[in-house]
Amino acid sequence: MYRIFYGFKARPFEITPDPHFVYLSEKHLEGLSHLKYAVQEGKGFTVITGLAGTGKTTLVHVLLGQLDGRVRTSFIFNPLLDQADFLNYVCDDLDIGADGLKSRGQSLTALHHFLLDCFQKGEKVFLIIDEAQCLKPELLQEVRLLTNLETSRQKLLHVILLGQPELTATLDSPAFQPLKQRITVRYHLPPLDRSETWEYITHRLKRAGSRDLAIFDKGAMEKIYRYSRGIPRVINILCDNALLTGFSRQQRRIGAKIIRDVIRDFEKSGRKGWGWPGRVLGVATILAIIAGLIVFWEKIFGLFERIIAHG
Repeated sequence: MYRIFYGFKARPFEITPDPHFVYLSEKHLEGLSHLKYAVQEGKGFTVITGLAGTGKTTLVHVLLGQLDGRVRTSFIFNPLLDQADFLNYVCDDLDIGADGLKSRGQSLTALHHFLLDCFQKGEKVFLIIDEAQCLKPELLQEVRLLTNLETSRQKLLHVILLGQPELTATLDSPAFQPLKQRITVRYHLPPLDRSETWEYITHRLKRAGSRDLAIFDKGAMEKIYRYSRGIPRVINILCDNALLTGFSRQQRRIGAKIIRDVIRDFEKSGRKGWGWPGRVLGVATILAIIAGLIVFWEKIFGLFERIIAHG
């Protein structure tokens, strides 16, 4: 609605990880360097943590866009699976041939043969799990056991876990000490600071094709930073609603009053401070899980179709 009014070629504050709008702060570049190091050196376990919405998934999408054909990946963005479904998903995502849904033992055998074949070809295989703090304890142990697949020289399967700070608490528990000891690369992605928040907003306006990079005045920028606390996803949602409000009022400049009004509207039910961002991030996480479930069931239905096709 507001795109033409403000002269944008695209909406600047969507929450999807569009590579055209990616902004990499020094902290994001440092996190990306950790991921690249893990891939180049074939590290067994890598853990990237950060608050919801700080850009962990975006970093992985940037990484995947830079990988060559010598790296194979299975990307799980919905970790709410049982052990059998988990192994089937990994095998299917890696295009491991299957005549039908396999038992856990058959899946492990097929995966092991696949990993050995990749090793002989000089290819690395990475299992990337987003929202890893949601993994059931038994599934997290399953992931650890998968890294036991190795040769005398190196691991056959490498794992990258992306999760919120609760993941750190889980890994610090006595039950997961064997897994924690295998973590060779670790990085915590913090939110943006004040100057990075301003740069982030300006960057997205520029990438959207705006000729006016001062649509948000200094007062608005400051309120956005204070309320979002530098979390990109919250910044996006707040700015998007502010632009919609500005359009409805036919105001080409977004000031502190509009930001204050948007915040007030989201908190009418009595939520204070972090109430609205926490709720929004929770909803965004649920939507991501739903999307993952849709993809997962599409894969399962695909396997059933293959079973039927084979008689």
